[in-house]
Amino acid sequence: MDIKIGGVVMEKCNLCPRNCRVDRSKGERGLCGAGWNPKVALASLHLWEEPCLVGKNGAGTVFFSHCNLQCVFCQNQEISQQHQGIEVSGERLTEIFLELQEKGAASIDLVTPTHYVPVIAASLRAAKKKGLTLPVVYNSNGYDSE
Repeated sequence: MDIKIGGVVMEKCNLCPRNCRVDRSKGERGLCGAGWNPKVALASLHLWEEPCLVGKNGAGTVFFSHCNLQCVFCQNQEISQQHQGIEVSGERLTEIFLELQEKGAASIDLVTPTHYVPVIAASLRAAKKKGLTLPVVYNSNGYDSE
């Protein structure tokens, strides 16, 4: 049986235009190197984004590893291509969103989230049920599938 999350079949990953078709639910990894659970390199208040996103305390920025674009000029290459960070469950990601809100974040800023969208969407829904009220910024590299 195919596992579908938000219309995406995770046994045949098609989250980005590379369309690797790997079975991430069984640990297979495509070109980006991402597994089933999101790999978070950094979750913190980040003051150096556009002023409307950061407010006075900063954006609640979550940097995800395993970028699907793999640009040679990436300013976040250590995170995006050297796969720094730790894998977290969807439940832990929900907690991270709520913790950032508790710290006074003006928004939740998801950096390079494409290859984790199904888990992120489920985590955001769960966080909203637990009181998340912040706007969410989808900070993509632009290499996304519909």
